[in-house]
Amino acid sequence: MKIYQTIIIALVALWFIGCGGAANAPQTASPTDVLKTYIEASDRKDLAAVKQTFSKGTMKMYEDAAQKRQISIDEVIKDQFELASSAELKSKLELGKETIEGDTAMVEVKDNTTGNLERIPFVKEDGVWKVALDKFMEDLMNKMREEMNMPASNLTKPDGSNKSEVNK
Repeated sequence: MKIYQTIIIALVALWFIGCGGAANAPQTASPTDVLKTYIEASDRKDLAAVKQTFSKGTMKMYEDAAQKRQISIDEVIKDQFELASSAELKSKLELGKETIEGDTAMVEVKDNTTGNLERIPFVKEDGVWKVALDKFMEDLMNKMREEMNMPASNLTKPDGSNKSEVNK
């Protein structure tokens, strides 16, 4: 009887190892991995892959910009590719420290051309990390406001609307 228990335990263990067990469980890409995917897709001008890395807020920001300019979202994103076409982003940027707090994260990015250090925000949506360029733009606007010592009501949101506007 003891031999059968040993064989059953061995077979279960082999099955577990053969199926990958916990080691091969699906894992969510880290914010840094998502940023690498975004950068590589941008360098290839792979519109579909770039859009897959965007948060819902980022897509909304692009939708608003497209509507304001009366062009498609794809055209707005393609314009972004053209702005970055002077050099591959991958060779220009150095990825640094990743910080995760709950469903938000930040990845430090250094621009090797200018030496500037930026923090790229991420949000977790449906269990997947997404680039939150809308938050980046909002943080950038707040930073500019602080540097210029201006009240927030004098600035526009990333979608082009005024923060002080009230829906009538």
